[in-house]
Amino acid sequence: MLKANCGNVDRIIRALLSLALILYCLFFWGEIGDVFLQAIVLTFAILNLISTTIGWCPIYQLANINTRKSDLN
Repeated sequence: MLKANCGNVDRIIRALLSLALILYCLFFWGEIGDVFLQAIVLTFAILNLISTTIGWCPIYQLANINTRKSDLN
C-alpha cells in the first residue's frame, strides 16, 4: 500500500496548477504550437492531478520528502 506523503497545502497547489495547465492546453492549444509539447504538458498535468487525488507522489518517495503534517516528526 502506498503511504501518503503529500500535505493538504501541497495537494491544493498541485490541483490548482494541474487544472490551470489542463485548461490552458485545451483553450489555448494554438499558442503552444507544438503538439508534442502540448502532450507533455497535458501528461504532466494529468499525472499531477492523479498524485493530488491519491496523496502520494513518486518523486517525493524517491527523494524521501514528506509534506503530510500527521507523519512529520
